[in-house]
Amino acid sequence: MLKLLLFIFLFSIFFFFTKQQSLPQVMVTDKEISDLVQLFFDSDENAATNDQIVLNYQNHTTSRDNNGFASLPLFTEVDPTIAIRPTFKAYYQLMDNYNPEVGKVETYSEKKEQEIDTFLYLITNTTIGKHFFMFLYKKQYPYAVTINTFINFLKNLWFGSYSRARGVLDSSGFEHVFIGELKKGEVSGLHHWFRFYYLEATRNKNKFHYLGYLVKRYNIMASVKFTWFGYYKKSGSFFITTSPEFDFFVYTLCFLFRRGNNGCKIEINGCPASITSYDLIQNGNIFIGTVFPNIGEMSDKCKLYNQFVKNNIH
Repeated sequence: MLKLLLFIFLFSIFFFFTKQQSLPQVMVTDKEISDLVQLFFDSDENAATNDQIVLNYQNHTTSRDNNGFASLPLFTEVDPTIAIRPTFKAYYQLMDNYNPEVGKVETYSEKKEQEIDTFLYLITNTTIGKHFFMFLYKKQYPYAVTINTFINFLKNLWFGSYSRARGVLDSSGFEHVFIGELKKGEVSGLHHWFRFYYLEATRNKNKFHYLGYLVKRYNIMASVKFTWFGYYKKSGSFFITTSPEFDFFVYTLCFLFRRGNNGCKIEINGCPASITSYDLIQNGNIFIGTVFPNIGEMSDKCKLYNQFVKNNIH
């Protein structure tokens, strides 16, 4: 038995450090995905509560409307204690490590590497991170034999550098999804509420302007329009109140098992949504190209579950 476990461990290490041309095929049902996302939501110890965030959605707009206007920020109030929670703080410390302009090479530094390692260590040690690791471990997923193998896999998948333009290493899955990028007059990526809030809070420095909402679901999720340094985002969606680890592991779950147009169907506090994700393969390695939520139709269940949230929304 000991020899078998040693063989599995050594095989997983070999499997990880060889070229990742494809991801392991493991059977995961739609119900398993929806149940796990619900478990993540219920276990999100670092999430903000509804009374810690006040939103001002203002004017409705559409992706076809080239204007859009909102005189005030989307986030009217965010409890400052959220920013000092360990995983939020680690996320914030990563924000100044990236040049959002596509085509400009990303620089390496020991500080950046340490901050990435700290972020991964913290999120994998949350309740959500432990739930996800155990889920993969029980599925005998090759990259979840040990916690170190798991972390190395996540680091390569999310933080491995690749090129989006001009052949330079200018991007990564994490930069695209959790930081946002600027390319050909448009904003691409940027799918976490805390990043959006940070850019609004520093809007004079970052020339960031909220322009209205396309879809709103209480304090749960939204699709909005905005500009950043004059670059335009016609429709950008994100969950609200959720921790960095919640989004990170939901996005990873759906990327591993439901990549492509169909995505994975989930519910957040009774409100339906789906997650779309695509890979990007370069030099024989597979990376996260993009992951983003799509907001589903309003349902009676969504209304029922969130009827007491309206006081913090304008």
